[in-house]
Amino acid sequence: MNVNELICNYKSGYSLEQAFYTNEEVMAAEWKTIFQKHWLFAGNTAQIPKAGDYFLYHLQSDTVIIIRGNNEDVFAHYNTCTHRGSAICLEEKGHTAKLICPYHQWVFDKDGTLLNARMMPDDFCKEHYNLRSVHVNVVEGLIFISLAKEAPDFSKIEKSIAPYLRPYQINTSKVACIKKYTLQANWKLVAENFRECYHCGGAHPEYCSAVIGANLREDTSELEMDKRKTWSENGLATQLVEVIPGTTTYAIRYPLRPGIESYSVDGKKVSIPMGLHKNHDAGVVGLVNYPNFWMDAVSDYIWTMRVTPIDAATTDVEFCWLVDANALEGKDYELQRLTEFWEITGEQDGKLCENNFKGIRSNAYKPGPYAPVEDQVVNFVDWCVEQLKTGL
Repeated sequence: MNVNELICNYKSGYSLEQAFYTNEEVMAAEWKTIFQKHWLFAGNTAQIPKAGDYFLYHLQSDTVIIIRGNNEDVFAHYNTCTHRGSAICLEEKGHTAKLICPYHQWVFDKDGTLLNARMMPDDFCKEHYNLRSVHVNVVEGLIFISLAKEAPDFSKIEKSIAPYLRPYQINTSKVACIKKYTLQANWKLVAENFRECYHCGGAHPEYCSAVIGANLREDTSELEMDKRKTWSENGLATQLVEVIPGTTTYAIRYPLRPGIESYSVDGKKVSIPMGLHKNHDAGVVGLVNYPNFWMDAVSDYIWTMRVTPIDAATTDVEFCWLVDANALEGKDYELQRLTEFWEITGEQDGKLCENNFKGIRSNAYKPGPYAPVEDQVVNFVDWCVEQLKTGL
């Protein structure tokens, strides 16, 4: 069965047919119609605080250099020299005054301009050999890139998430920790898992202890109403943003369990309030942008998740923890306490995704119906199928 047949046979409200998760032809089509078309979360500006700081983002056969420019700008270039194609940056992250190809020492500025191509003839036109750049947009410290020839509109994404991000002051925040994981699961299963809490009551005791209503057995309406009033009075965004046709962003603020100060195993605050926050009563900010960005934030830290498919059966996941610029490790926070909540929860989710993939690969697998509380999963899967349909 080819990709077009799979699309035609798709039934909304049911999980995808096996080939959607296991077939490399489907993965190639998704890469073309989703990952090479839409805005992808790459990282954040706190990772590159100074001019010349850079990190690499690997996207299958492509590697993109994300680098801070001289005037606080952020640039994104393919890590491919325009001379004979050598990789330029060989380390995953670092600092460089100029981008210098290690093969023949062509020199590029941070904005991709070719500055020096040694020993080339007098009539050589350097302007024709600047680095190939990719589109980049920064919203309140989060960096998004687009591999598309013509980038899609970014304004809806920015409008949706900027109000939620602004109080955190990410551009001047501090990267406390970055951890990378490789899951033996299709990337969509990772995304689906983070779009529902149907599994939370049985799989995430720590998460359910921190977030009221996560077990789907508690009425939170009165608490949410009271908290939204308080949050609004404190200038915090509370407007729910849902993914609708033509958009890719979900944004929400919801309450922690009464008496819980932060995302921590003991429920106590982890660090000093971040950015413009004055206390530990900002609830939880949850942000999503299809296809690869997830973020949860409390008053004292941000946790981001970047999802990148390697192939149909393998997915790379990067976690990043951000704290206030003035937070001192060992004084204001302990790194182990900062990361343990999401390391525990993330490990639980990783096993769930890998187990899900093992079951889907069985000859016994058939698409099953989503529960009503999995409506956001249906939204995501519908979106993926629609991208394939329109893109192909």
